[in-house]
Amino acid sequence: MEDKQLLEELKALREEIETLREWRTQFEAAVKNFASGTKANQAEVTEVVTEVIDRLHAVEAATATSAAAAASAASAAFGSGHQPWSLRATEDDWRKLSDWLDWLGKHYAPQLHLRIWPCWPLHGGVTEELAALHASWRAATEADADPSREGSDLAYWHQMWLWPTIERIRRHYMFSECEDDHSPDRPGRPTDAAALHKRMAEAEAERRRLEHAKYDYFVKTSPNGYPAERPSSLWRCAAGRDEEWEYWSLLDWQWHRAADTNVELPPARAALHEVTADRAEELRADRQGWLRYWARYVDEEDWRAGERPVSVVRRRRSPERIYDEAFKTWNEWGPTQAVYDFFDARPSNPPHLVEIDAAEAERLLTELHGATGATEL
Repeated sequence: MEDKQLLEELKALREEIETLREWRTQFEAAVKNFASGTKANQAEVTEVVTEVIDRLHAVEAATATSAAAAASAASAAFGSGHQPWSLRATEDDWRKLSDWLDWLGKHYAPQLHLRIWPCWPLHGGVTEELAALHASWRAATEADADPSREGSDLAYWHQMWLWPTIERIRRHYMFSECEDDHSPDRPGRPTDAAALHKRMAEAEAERRRLEHAKYDYFVKTSPNGYPAERPSSLWRCAAGRDEEWEYWSLLDWQWHRAADTNVELPPARAALHEVTADRAEELRADRQGWLRYWARYVDEEDWRAGERPVSVVRRRRSPERIYDEAFKTWNEWGPTQAVYDFFDARPSNPPHLVEIDAAEAERLLTELHGATGATEL
């Protein structure tokens, strides 16, 4: 009886195993189909992405060429040395553009209101537009001829460059008046210099207002020679929050995040005096106000004897470090130990310093070294 029961259980187990084998076979087939489909989809996606990238390259090339002509014309107006196409084109460039436009008019034969009149070389803006159109056509033609590409670049050029450019020329230039005879351009009036300067000043003021609104400004003061009128350093933090402190460096004349440097942040509150944004701007602009100058003598005896100073030294007490300089014999400022030696009682024969202002420092440097503008920062 037990043997019969055992045989039945073995039979049931074999049937379950067979069923599992069938399921495994079906699962393996499904996995293979999924993998094949994914691979095919991946190949298709790769092909589409490649086509999109190729088209973007063609558009970028055409856009860059078109923008280059406009940028060159704009830059030339500001004396940067760049010139518009019409001024840098060679005789061969002009001939190629002319031949291409003649071919374009004959081959496409557009409607009358879209034709390019023969006097186009006498219209500056029209010439620049057509030169850019020609350059974009060359780029599209070269890309279209590449057997590794899909060949849609010329179609894109017709849609995005050819007709929009021609319509823009006829709509926005006085070129439309030249159907029967050439009508010279009537250039616009030059920019109103006063209006330009006023708008620039307004924009700069608004930029400063928006910048200043983000911060609260403070100066570091002390009772031993650094009043609020002539502080030792300038600080700012996020408006309304005692965090994100920055200091104004007297070495490179830039704002620096104190957290990114070895500067202790912020100074003790007792040493900080809040100032308006306008006052902070005044302090930033007055670079000389942060410096102390001294006339340097060999020693105190020379000074008492009425001898001339041998040079001029100065100090910048920037938050990151104190920077002392002396005007050297080769007419350049260089690091010096003289200020430390003067205020430190340990050296046996320290130089003697007499504090002067920036104007007196400039006068002495002219007298001693023949240097002018040496105090400029």
